[in-house]
This record gives sequence, structure tokens and C-alpha cells, in this order.
Amino acid sequence: MPNIADIFVSFAHVDDQPVANQQQGWITHFTNDLRGELNRRMGRKDNYHFWKDFRLQGNDAVTPEIEQQVTQANTLVILFSTGWLASPWCQKELELFLQSHPDVKGRIFVVELERFRQEDKPSVMQDLLNYPFWRVTDKDRVRQLGYPVPQATDSVYYERLVDLSHDLANTLKTLQTSTAQPPEPPKATVYVAPVDYPLYSQRSNLISELKQFGIATLPAANTPDPHIDANLAQCSHFVQLLDAHYTMGIPCNQHFTAEVAKKPILQWRDPKLDYAGGHVPEEQRKLLEGKTVIAAPLADFIRMVREAVLPKPKPPDEETPRVSGEQMVFVHASQDDFERAREVAKNLQKRGYGIALPRYQGEPERIRKSIERGYQCCDVLLLVYHKAPAELVEDYLSEAKVQTLQRDTKPPILLCQGDDAEELYFIPPGVKPLVCQGDFDQHCLEQFLAEVEA
Repeated sequence: MPNIADIFVSFAHVDDQPVANQQQGWITHFTNDLRGELNRRMGRKDNYHFWKDFRLQGNDAVTPEIEQQVTQANTLVILFSTGWLASPWCQKELELFLQSHPDVKGRIFVVELERFRQEDKPSVMQDLLNYPFWRVTDKDRVRQLGYPVPQATDSVYYERLVDLSHDLANTLKTLQTSTAQPPEPPKATVYVAPVDYPLYSQRSNLISELKQFGIATLPAANTPDPHIDANLAQCSHFVQLLDAHYTMGIPCNQHFTAEVAKKPILQWRDPKLDYAGGHVPEEQRKLLEGKTVIAAPLADFIRMVREAVLPKPKPPDEETPRVSGEQMVFVHASQDDFERAREVAKNLQKRGYGIALPRYQGEPERIRKSIERGYQCCDVLLLVYHKAPAELVEDYLSEAKVQTLQRDTKPPILLCQGDDAEELYFIPPGVKPLVCQGDFDQHCLEQFLAEVEA
């Protein structure tokens, strides 16, 4: 009786033909590398059973042994290629696995050896976890990673291999312990928008780090999401990674859908990204210049996402948490933004906060006194910035920093910056921006409460 596989590898033998005088083909090198990574992640090689058939030729049928292995395997790894699509036996393996596993969520892993249009894939594979082992050259040529033989310098090949082995090992460990105890539920779930090939690694890194902090992500597959509305409904935030590729308007449509769903939006782009000139469509350029786009190193953005999604832990020495009614908020703003600031203050007052506003009627001395009182008495300083000149707001931030440094207890400084506000070129350290889309109640209040009530 053969051992039942934890991992069954489905591949076309035409993809494992040795080339360039090599003794072994790409598939053999790949599976050897994958097993090495899995051995390390699983602790030892006999903690799981890996099954791949080396005897089959392209015209051999699925044997009873193969049928038993694929129907009883815990996971299926598909090495997807033109050869795989042309093989009725490969597709039979997928069919057998689907028939014997009513719930295949997280159990099938698709390794793409070449680029395919979404509509050219079997429909059942379009929502599965996929790992592109190909790259695009400057001349838009597609090259298989590590072909014909992986080299130590093929960093992208090994990055993809690590991603795959990490996800496979996690799935196997979960399946092995599922009978002992149920998995711990995620602390939160966020929507990480699918991306085009150049951003695949960044999206994978983001998802991997969020998982380490108990944050689940949707959708599982990095493919156009036909269920974006349903998936967004399960998520607290919308996260999107951007570059200069318009990709048939998909990034813009994703962003629009998140806005309609009224989800807090966190977007990222490389601070060195060049999107000037005619090579970037106007719609994509506007998306890249949006107020919710954070141009920062990816590691910093991931930290921002984590902080926005998860509430701050309470300090261990905090005996009695302060309630909102015990806190005074100085809602500071210029005269241009005063009416909006007053509405924000009214909403905060309804939630039990004490409020202070600058008083812009009367003599300059009266105005100055009201602002100084706000600085002296506040537990939180919230600067509302939408229509005011950027230079004036920068002056407010400078003054706020000076005033708060004179106090024994330093109040946090929060910045509610609107969509159409000018970009600020002076932001002192410690100032916390709120991702604002013009509606404090819908987009900033959750972040505000997370900051001041943690």
C-alpha cells in the first residue's frame, strides 16, 4: 500500500525535457528545489509525503496508482503550461482531485510556467492561488524563470519558490493539526487588490507580513476578481499597490468599487516611480496622484496598513482606560476650513469629547487667546485641512510642535487632510495623518478613535 501524498504534482512531461546538454529538465530542478525548501519549513523531510510520477511519458494514461494518489492527496500543485493544457491526462488529474475534494479552497496551487490570458485558463483555475514563474523583458517577451536550469543568481525564481513553499507548508501544517484544534480566527480581514506581474512580489510580501500579524487577506488568487463586491463586504479596508501600468483600467475600476463600498482606502506606489509624460494614461496618473496614495518604501507602507487595520494594544501599566468624555480635543483649522472643523467638533462632542475651536470673530488678541487655550488644554490636537493654503497649514504645524514641546504631557497631533488639499512640504515628526476622503464620519473617525482611545 503506497504512502498517501500530502502534495501531488501535476505536470506535462514535455516541460521536463533536458536542454542545453543538461542531465535533468526544468521540472526536475524545480521540484528538487521545492522539496528542499519544504524540508526546511516542515522541519524534516519525513514530516510530509511528496508525490511526483517520473515514469509517465506524454502518451501514457493515468494509472490506478496515480488515480489513488491524486484522489487522496491533501494538496495539488499544477505546473501550468501549454503542454499541461494539451495533455488530457493532466486535466484528468485535476478532475479527479476536484471530484474527491468537495472543498478545494487553499488546496490547489497553480505554478504558471508562461503567461496566459485569464480567459484561456480553465474556469475552475481562475480563482486559485497562482505563482507566476515567468518574467517580461523590456521588449515584452516572456521568459520562464530559471530556464533552462536555475542559477544562484536567479533571485526572482527563488523569491517565487519561497512564496510557494511558505504557503504550501502552512496549508499542510493546518491540515495536519485541524483535527486537534480549530485554527485561530484572524484578527481582521483586508482586501488586497490583485496586481499585474511587475507588482506580484510586492503584493506577496505585503500579504505574507500581514498574515504574521493575524490579518487575513482577500482574494486568494492574484487574478481579476469577479467577486470583488462580495469580497469587499467581508473586509475592513481596501489596499492597493500601484505602478504606471494602466492594465485596461483595472486599477481604476478596483479603486472606484472600493469607494462605492465606502471602505477606508490605503494605496502605495514606489516613491521613485516615474509616471510623467505621455506613456501613462490620464486616468492612471490621477489615480497615482490621489490623496490616499502613500509614496514610501514598501516596508513603511506595510507597517502603516498594519497600524490602520489593527487597534493599538493597551499599555500594560494602564490601570483605568480613559473614556472619550474625559478627553479634550482642540479642533484647529484656518478660517477657510472653519465650518468643516466646527462640524467635526460637533460630531466629536456627541461622542462625549470636550472640544475647543479657534474663535475667529473679533480682535486678533481674542483669536490668539482662543488658539493658545486650545494648545494648553487639549489632550488631542486635530488639525482639519481642506481648503487652506498649504503654507498656512505648515505654519500651524510648526506652531503646534513648539507649543506641545512646552508641555509636560505631549498631546498627539492628528492631521485630517482632504482629497483636494495642496501637498504639504513641512510635516514634523510625530504628526499622524488620517486617510481622509472628505467625509470625517465615514473615513477618518475610525482612525481617530483608534488613535485616541487605544
